This record gives sequence, structure tokens and C-alpha cells, in this order.
Amino acid sequence: MLTPLLIAAKLVQRVTEYKLLGVTTVNATMKWDDHSNAITSKAAKRLGFLKKLKRAGVHKQDLLYFFLTVIRPVLEYACPAWHTSFTKQQTTSLENIHRRALQIIAGNIPYDEACCLFKLTSLSERLDSLCSKLFRQLVSQSHILHSPEQRDDLLTGRLRSRNK
Repeated sequence: MLTPLLIAAKLVQRVTEYKLLGVTTVNATMKWDDHSNAITSKAAKRLGFLKKLKRAGVHKQDLLYFFLTVIRPVLEYACPAWHTSFTKQQTTSLENIHRRALQIIAGNIPYDEACCLFKLTSLSERLDSLCSKLFRQLVSQSHILHSPEQRDDLLTGRLRSRNK
């Protein structure tokens, strides 16, 4: 049994998982299972709506637009935080959602052909690319984390405190 944690004389509640900005960040096993399940569940529900749109006769380009704006962001959200820590099985389950969406849109053609048809990369390639892009931005000397004095005055003017 762990000793109770007090902050400012108040007991900190013990939880089995914690969600921060839509990402289930910590659970009792220190794994990403809960977050992976949440992503696949949320995206699968949206796939159901994509199927309904397809049955209603919506054009392929509109189905693709729906996928790119409603489903894929769920699969990509905050990926630099979790992508490299996902297991192969978790990554595969996300890739399967991506694959199913493209099959719904393009018909029963192979995943690689559907990606080429719509000029898309596989989900794992896209997640790798997003993580790399963020890393390059963070290590560049021109990033705002390196030079906070470069903040936009229009932005800082709307903050409660203009202190840098």
C-alpha cells in the first residue's frame, strides 16, 4: 500500500487512469491500452457513419473529405505523445481502421492501391512523419521554445498576462 500523497494539506485522489487533453496518459499498468482502445472505438463509430454516407450515394471525393476531416484526425491526435510507445498490435488496430475506411470509400481494392488512388500514405508512415516534423520543429533554433521573445504581439496582447 502506498503512502497517501498530500498537496497543500489536501489528499490527492488515487485513480486508475488519467485523461489529459483527450489523451489517456497514465493508467495503472503504465501502458497505452486505454488510449488505444479509446481511439479505435471512436474511429470505428465514425466508420459507421461513413458507411451510411456511402449507402446514401455520396460521391467518393466527398467520402474522402469526410474521412480526412472526421476520422483521420482521431487516429492522429497527439500522436507524438504515444506513437512510438504503442505496441505492434495497437498500431495494427489503428492501421486496420485506416484500411477499412479506404475500402469503404474506394471499394474492395487493396490498401496500397487505395492509398495511391487517393495520394495518401499508410497511417503508420503518416504518424512517423508527424512525429519527425514535430521533432525537427522543436530542435530548430527558430522554434518559440528556444526564443520566447519572438512571440507574436497580437497573441500575447490577448493573454491575461503579457509578461514573457
